[in-house]
Amino acid sequence: MGKVVWIVNEYNGPEGIRTRQTVLSQHLEEQGYEVYLICGSSDNKGGKNAIEDDEAFKYVESDGAKYYVIKTSNYKRTYERVLVAIQFQKRIWKLRSKLPKPDVIVSDFAGLFGNVFLKWKKKYGTKVIYDVLDLWPEGFVEMGYIKKKSLIASVLYNMEHKSYREADGIIFSMQGGRDYIIDKGWSKEIGGDVDTLDIGYLNNGVDLETVDKQKTQYVLNDPDLDTNKFKVVYLGSISAMNGLEILVEAAKELSDRKDETIVILVYGFGNQEERLKKMAEDYGLSNIKFKGKLDKKYAMSLLSRSDLNVFTFRDSPLWKYGVSPNKLFMYFASGKPVLSMIKPNYDLVESKKAGISVENDPVVIANAIQDFSRMDQIEYEEYCKNARTTAMEYDYKNLVQVLIDKIEE
Repeated sequence: MGKVVWIVNEYNGPEGIRTRQTVLSQHLEEQGYEVYLICGSSDNKGGKNAIEDDEAFKYVESDGAKYYVIKTSNYKRTYERVLVAIQFQKRIWKLRSKLPKPDVIVSDFAGLFGNVFLKWKKKYGTKVIYDVLDLWPEGFVEMGYIKKKSLIASVLYNMEHKSYREADGIIFSMQGGRDYIIDKGWSKEIGGDVDTLDIGYLNNGVDLETVDKQKTQYVLNDPDLDTNKFKVVYLGSISAMNGLEILVEAAKELSDRKDETIVILVYGFGNQEERLKKMAEDYGLSNIKFKGKLDKKYAMSLLSRSDLNVFTFRDSPLWKYGVSPNKLFMYFASGKPVLSMIKPNYDLVESKKAGISVENDPVVIANAIQDFSRMDQIEYEEYCKNARTTAMEYDYKNLVQVLIDKIEE
């Protein structure tokens, strides 16, 4: 048996959804590694706790992956989530003699919590690789949860810096991760102490085998997808961060132009849903519909029957480091063009010619939607082909080599 690898992500439980960590673990197993997914028992979406008795942990095999689920407390509030995350880290360390001894730990990194794995490195010589999916605490600062010059921010940045400095490998899901470390002044290139010359880039790709099966196995029954109208689809959260009011404004612009050939379909839920419904109702719009929550297994049936898939977030300084949301790669996998309402650095939509990225302005967005709806079929099909080709490039069976390189180097 090859090296024992832990892939640690507190929220990646064995609930039957094939996540990034699940798929990567299976591809590593195919290459001869012995892989375990380490997660917490509490559900970050308020669902049932996976361990309801007094067990400290349990071993589970699910969907071809092997899990060790660590008992963690339920929570509702943000500060409670932070406390449970600390609890998760402490309990992993306490249980270390009862779990398979890792040769390599691949941890979903957070500056506040990631340092616990450096204990394994110091005590046992374990190789530690941080798989950075989000920039913390930078994300907390940008969202206004903590002030950049505050004491807590200083402590968190110092912990983040220590983790980057002492890790055996760093992988970012966003292409500009190296830029981030340089901007912080931590890179050896500019006199710091973090080696940025060999940082890995493993985007939040897609498991094409799974999503292609889902497209045919789980067909969404929705009459709105079977009309002759040009269907513009948004799939995802409806929160303030997503900034979907711009899509309502674009629908109003199209309505003012008397264009009845286009319908915008919004699938998902969130705390802004009712406000946006009321906004559309006040405008008297019939060309935008809020369809509610969608079971993830129907996503590919939906996206592949769309004519244009839209991607939007509020503007953020973090976009200069690139973006890597899961749904963008599902959009690509559908083989339909993407209209992005943000213009990040390392823009895959534009660079791969899988769609276009436009300014976050309702008139500009309405123009782009109409352009796609009236586009020459040959040009439109080229966008479709490029989207699917991009998904193939970012299939996890190809991306796993980035992780293997970090494990072996």
